[in-house]
Formats: sequence, C-alpha cells, structure tokens
Amino acid sequence: MKHLFVSGLTLMVCLPGFIKAQEEKSEYAPLLTPPRGYVCYRTTQPVKIDGVLDEKSWQYAQWTENFCDISGAGFPTPYYNTRAKLLWDSDNLYIAAEMEEENIWAFQKQHDDIVWHDPDFEVFIDPKGDGHNYFEIEVNALGTVFDLSLEAPYRSKIRPFVQFQYNAPGLEVGIQRAGTLNHPQDKDKEWIVEMKIPRQALASEFDDYLKKGAYLRLDFSRVEWQVSMGKNDEIVKKTDSTGKQLPEENWVWSPTGRIDMHMPERWGYVYLSDQISGSGTETFAYPKDESARRFLWRLFYGQETHYRKTHTYLKHLEDFHLTKAEMGLLPEKSRVDIETTSHAYEINLSMPDGRLLAIDDTGRCFYR
Repeated sequence: MKHLFVSGLTLMVCLPGFIKAQEEKSEYAPLLTPPRGYVCYRTTQPVKIDGVLDEKSWQYAQWTENFCDISGAGFPTPYYNTRAKLLWDSDNLYIAAEMEEENIWAFQKQHDDIVWHDPDFEVFIDPKGDGHNYFEIEVNALGTVFDLSLEAPYRSKIRPFVQFQYNAPGLEVGIQRAGTLNHPQDKDKEWIVEMKIPRQALASEFDDYLKKGAYLRLDFSRVEWQVSMGKNDEIVKKTDSTGKQLPEENWVWSPTGRIDMHMPERWGYVYLSDQISGSGTETFAYPKDESARRFLWRLFYGQETHYRKTHTYLKHLEDFHLTKAEMGLLPEKSRVDIETTSHAYEINLSMPDGRLLAIDDTGRCFYR
C-alpha cells in the first residue's frame, strides 16, 4: 500500500492529528537533538602513534566538547572530563583522547577480550552514514584492543551479522598514562589514547571515505566503573545494597538519547576539511539533508514503537502524531511516500534537489 503526503501549512492544518500533537511533548525529543559536529583538518607531517600529542598538527587541532552522559540533557555531568581530537590525511584517520582518571586500571590483556569490562575508550564509525555496516574499536589503559564490524545495529528485527573476527588492518594504538596502573593506593591524573586508523580499515566497499568535503558519522564513548579497594588493596567494582554490581557509566561525545551506542543515526558528524591543521579555521556546517534525516528517523522510531505493540506498521503520516517541532524537520514542498506490507515498510522523502531519501524497516537510511 502506498500513501503520499506533500509538506505545506495548508495541508497540515487540515489534519486534526497534527493539530492535537502540536500541543504535546514528544517522547522522541531526546532522540532528535542535532548531533554534534567537528571540523577535522589535514595533517601533512608524520604522526607517531605513541600517546604523546607533541606534533604541531595535534597542537593546532581543536578538542571536542567534554563528553556528556549518553542520555543527553538533564542527566548528571560526568565526574571526570573526557575530550577527543581528530586529524586526517589521504591514508589515515587519526584520533586522540584525553581522559581524567584518579585510579587507572585495566586487566583485559588479550586482543578481542571484552575490553569494556575495564574502563575503556571506544570509537564508532559509520563511513557511509546510512546506519549499516559500521565499525567499533575499543581500547583500555593497557592498550588492549577489541575491534569488530557490524552489518546492522543490534536492534535489527533479524539478528545482524557481527564480525568479531574483524581485525582493523594497520590499526596502531599508543597509550600514555599519567599515573600508576592497577595501584589504587595513590592518586593518578589521566590516560591518553592515540590511534591511527588506515583508510582500508574503514572500507566495506571500494569507496574512498577519506576525501576532502566528506562527512563521517562517528562517535566516541568512554566506559567508567565505580570501584573501591578490597581487603587486600585490590580493585573491586562497587555494588548496591543488595550486592548487585553497579552498572557502568557511559560518557559520550554526541549523546544518543538512550543507553545504547548502537544508534549510528545519533552519532556526530566529522567533516573532513582540506585545510592543513594550523593554517586556519573553518566553521562546521551540517550536511544540507541533516534535518530531513532526523525527520525520517522520527518516523522510524514511531514505526518501531507501533510494531512492538501491534505487529503492524503505520500507513499514514497523521498516524505518527508528529509535533510542530518534528514537522519542522520536513523540508518545504517535499513529498512523503509511505509504502507498507504486513511485515515491512519503506518511507521515501523527495528532497528539494530532486533526490529521493529513503528509510526502511531495517533502519537503513539511504538515497535511491
């Protein structure tokens, strides 16, 4: 079945569902905030991956904002500061992170151990930006790496293919610790991660994602555990009054709005500038279709909610009960085309430039 809607004020006011919804606060508001953005400058000098950010390119590169709680506004500010910076050249993406820490500890030693059982730093990259086929790299204060690629987020209706055997080719990691590892008796300062991720490690197809003017969908996460010293001065994860282990803290660069990092549509935008680091600055600007994408993701979240309750999909735009702010994400004079079956759907949005932006029930957002 196919259902069409053309954006415009005249049509909107004729739909009572829209009028009613405009007065209500949307449950999806935390999932629709603009992702954070970063301008990544080029480096023309070699970068030694040792955790020491002494190259001039690093010194000129800007830090991101301090990380916040994964759930976003209204949640507690992290009690340690975390920030990151990036550089790029035609062969590599470079990432550095600085993490305040009074007690540096790590026990996972083997490659592909479950690194987030320790405090760790995590990188998530969706090179194509369609919400599928992305990469995750985790590292702890020992420099132990856990890397994998995912065909689709874990929320997928059909269990996605996850490549735990994926090893990012050519990945280099450097660690510097201002403090003593696994020694809780003293007070540490911070630990620093530096990474070089080769272009080949970001490619699931033949496309070159490291090129001037490109945007990468990317996010950083820091996992932190509340710990204390045990009877023998060992590090012990804290528990609540019932003896249950306290959950980890999840601090991120661009908040997802849920305790779930596997939401590529909520990750930040990293713009690859052609300017050399230190030669000048460039103001970050979102891609022209950014709000349109958020509009489609709002429809995706609504379909998810409705399907969980009824095992059917919404067929008409008015059935989504969009708020005025949500409707404001829809480009003027665009057309929404909803096609549904009993078990699948696709929503197409005609863009002002004539292109067709689509989202489907698998959570893939792409141009037709």
